[in-house]
Amino acid sequence: MPQFLRIAEKVCKELKQNKDFSNDPLENLNKLMIEIRKEIKGTKLKLLYNFIDFEECLNKPNAECKVQLDISLIPTIKNEGEFILWLAGFIQRITTDGQKKLPPIRKEIPPEFKYTTPRESKKDIPAKPEYSKSGELINSYFKSEEFMETFNKSH
Repeated sequence: MPQFLRIAEKVCKELKQNKDFSNDPLENLNKLMIEIRKEIKGTKLKLLYNFIDFEECLNKPNAECKVQLDISLIPTIKNEGEFILWLAGFIQRITTDGQKKLPPIRKEIPPEFKYTTPRESKKDIPAKPEYSKSGELINSYFKSEEFMETFNKSH
């Protein structure tokens, strides 16, 4: 998240210096996208979408949009701290670090399938000490009468 906050701060600072904000939220979002593209250029971050239709977010229900964005929740630039936090979250949702993430496979596992980890299976079975043959010989020697006689003589 810190990298997204840094990018959001730079984008916000750039837009404030250029006084690029207007009263039209769609125009502001398009300007934000231009600045975000400039800031992430040369980094490992890549945009997930080449084009985002922000008008679609206004006209269609949120579930049907590529990028789920409620424009009414975007804070004004006057509330700089809030705006930077929102922008950092937005940047995080529309970018990727280039590394492919594996999809969760939980959906593909049938519900009747039960899997226990090795640790869980060891908890169920009481642990029995496992000795090797030489370990058993050593153990039997210490329990033998011969050892007890020599041990008692020395002490």
